[in-house]
Amino acid sequence: MKKIILITTIVITMALSDGFSQNRSIQFQMKPWSEILAQAKKENKLIFMDAFASWCGPCKWMAANIFTNDTVADFYNKTFICTSFDMEKGEGLSLRNKFDVRAYPTLLFINPEGDMVHKKVGAAQKIQDYINLGLTALNPDECLIAYNKKYGEGDRDPLFIRAYLGRLTDAYMPLNDVLQKYFASLKEEEMLTRTSWNIIYNYVDDMNSKEFGYLVKHEKDYGKISTKDSVESKISDVYLQALVQLSRNANMTDDNYKALKQKIKDSGFLGADKVIFTADLNLYYTRGEKQKYLDLAYNGLDKYYPNDYNMLNRISWNVLQLCSVYEVGLSKKYLEKAQSWVKRSVSAKSEPANNDIYAQILFKLGEKDEAIHHERIAIALAKQQNVSSKEYDTTLKRMLEPEPGKH
Repeated sequence: MKKIILITTIVITMALSDGFSQNRSIQFQMKPWSEILAQAKKENKLIFMDAFASWCGPCKWMAANIFTNDTVADFYNKTFICTSFDMEKGEGLSLRNKFDVRAYPTLLFINPEGDMVHKKVGAAQKIQDYINLGLTALNPDECLIAYNKKYGEGDRDPLFIRAYLGRLTDAYMPLNDVLQKYFASLKEEEMLTRTSWNIIYNYVDDMNSKEFGYLVKHEKDYGKISTKDSVESKISDVYLQALVQLSRNANMTDDNYKALKQKIKDSGFLGADKVIFTADLNLYYTRGEKQKYLDLAYNGLDKYYPNDYNMLNRISWNVLQLCSVYEVGLSKKYLEKAQSWVKRSVSAKSEPANNDIYAQILFKLGEKDEAIHHERIAIALAKQQNVSSKEYDTTLKRMLEPEPGKH
């Protein structure tokens, strides 16, 4: 523990003395794995391994923006033996199997004996997340291997299980066995607790599991523990995920898709129709069934998502894209409906994207002045938010061009 406190102090000192310049990077040791292990044994340090793939965008972002940060570099260079392997080349192929790397980027912490002690998948955005990650790996009570040991020794305290599931999720490791054994050990009254709800909310995503079935059956009870909206949202998300996953399966048939929809309806969940509407929209769009998509959105969006800022915005954009393949007269009713949706979205929360969509729909409907007004709003908001306005500038330029035959 003294070592952890000392390292934490060093990190704080480095952060305070960092200033504004960023000119240091993590010093990755590009050596054979056997030499990395030998160095770790000699210096009695953990190994930090960046397990990446050459095509991985987040890996490149992390290398450019995180590993070149002075605070991260100073902490990792001082604390770990740092190395980096492409998991699809050379020694990386065997290391990928050894440490069960199944997604990129994967950040590994390995002891001098070659055993993984901690693992994190993904590229966090904040510098402090990487410092915290390193400190967790160093902590003999908090690293993943310590949690595995506690679980193996029979620790089934609900708060520990919740934390353990978080560790497994971070490491992109299977959860189902832990979840099933945990819920199987609970008494009826223990299912209806805040901790059990939190575990269900964060980690249960199989609509055919006993735990999810229990949630649906006791929707009102969980609504009292949490909120009615959060419980409804959780159930909707799981059902929607099941339908979307099936729609992406190459072996899907219209019959088994229809059967799954019926199963969701038969569950008694009051939000079933909304889930099915959303899934059907997704199916028609991905299949390219444009007319079905337009008609379904036209007839159902106001019913199921009357005030959902994001959904109104997204569907309006899709309608705009789909209507570009139709004659103006045939698409006018859909564009006018999309105009009403995105106008509602702008009223709820004025953002660069929805003002741009609103402007483009207005322009397509011949309302040029109003279109230009909202495109200029989109540009102004983008500049305020320090995001690129390049696409909006291009759209505005097109709108300002004189119409053919007019000067």
